[in-house]
Amino acid sequence: MAFLIRKFTGMPRYSLFIVFLLLILSACSGKDGKGRLLAQVYDEKLYEEELTDHLKQIDYTSEDSAMIADEFIQEWLDDHILIHHAQKHKEIDEEEIERKVDRFRKDLYILKLEQQLVNEQLDTIISDQEIKSYYEKHKQDFQLNDYLVKVLYIKIPDDAPDIEQIVSTYKLNKETDVEALEIYAKIYATNYYYDKDSWIYFDDLLKEIPLQDINKDRFIMKRSKIRFQEQGYHYFLNILDYKLKNTLSPLGFERKNIRERILNIRVKELRDKVKQDIISKAYDDKAVKIY
Repeated sequence: MAFLIRKFTGMPRYSLFIVFLLLILSACSGKDGKGRLLAQVYDEKLYEEELTDHLKQIDYTSEDSAMIADEFIQEWLDDHILIHHAQKHKEIDEEEIERKVDRFRKDLYILKLEQQLVNEQLDTIISDQEIKSYYEKHKQDFQLNDYLVKVLYIKIPDDAPDIEQIVSTYKLNKETDVEALEIYAKIYATNYYYDKDSWIYFDDLLKEIPLQDINKDRFIMKRSKIRFQEQGYHYFLNILDYKLKNTLSPLGFERKNIRERILNIRVKELRDKVKQDIISKAYDDKAVKIY
């Protein structure tokens, strides 16, 4: 349900035109080098090519490009100033840093290998029966901490025409009322929601509707049908059905959640399997020797 940088001061700001000119020049330069020199800290130099590579890796609009370029250059300057001084600090153990960097590099290789193999082998098809079976075995995980409701809700500006006709239709006393509401809502409503098959949390509904001074328990369990006017809008709300808090959440509401849980279990099991398969093969191939 849809209920509805730091500023770079170390160098002059690039205009939008210059940023794109840099990109064009870099694209055209090909193998001629790293492009223009953009900044320098001690002996470290930042070239246009590095900025271009950075811009290729992110999503941005043309309006943001100058700001992104400024931030990238400023961050590069700050980092290299701090790194320069850190490398000269006598109390910093460079060998320890190298060991940690080496361990991190190895862990990253292993992680990337696992991800690649998991992506190649993961079965993402989950049947309705699997979802239902998981739900039945883990019912204790699906206790509601708030009311679930099925609702009809419509919000209409004060100046919309024929508002009184909604008074007779939002209660859904006739089969034709839904169709009449939907036609009216498409033209005049600021917000409209109706789905007889889907549950939503009542507290999510309250984020959109300024209900005040209500007894939530009584309001929901009476399946209230109300209309009120506030701050230039008419609100109409019809509680069609509800599920009590501290009871079992319905399977239909938890389906997406359960699917994600099953996928996470498969990923973990497959990650362990691909690692063990690779290790076992190394032993089978006599690649491992212990002296």
